[in-house]
Amino acid sequence: MSEGYNNISRSLDTLTLPQVAEKINVKDIETAKKWLVERGIKIHKFTKNQFVYQIEVDSHIDKPYVQQLRNRYPDKWRDRYRDVVKDLSVYNLTITLLEDEISPVPAARATRINKKDEKRYKDLLE
Repeated sequence: MSEGYNNISRSLDTLTLPQVAEKINVKDIETAKKWLVERGIKIHKFTKNQFVYQIEVDSHIDKPYVQQLRNRYPDKWRDRYRDVVKDLSVYNLTITLLEDEISPVPAARATRINKKDEKRYKDLLE
């Protein structure tokens, strides 16, 4: 299974803001900056150049797809994502980011209560 992963660590590769704009398909740098700020990705400065870490950008690009997998396959979404991701470090960061979030999908489904339980509930509220 690990044959498909990129064995050369790219976790510290950087992207310039024009590269980020190209990667997320926007035309100007200001829109790319706004996208980065909205996602909490820090823009670093070195001399006069601004850059971000590629792993953070890749992870945030993958995030909507992984959330879709998580909703569609609640028990196997990690395996499905692992099968398609190209970089293991992006996989690990994306999983960590998603696990740190509060899930909008409830973990337990509500069930109807019977008459006896409904009466107990009403008695407790009084």
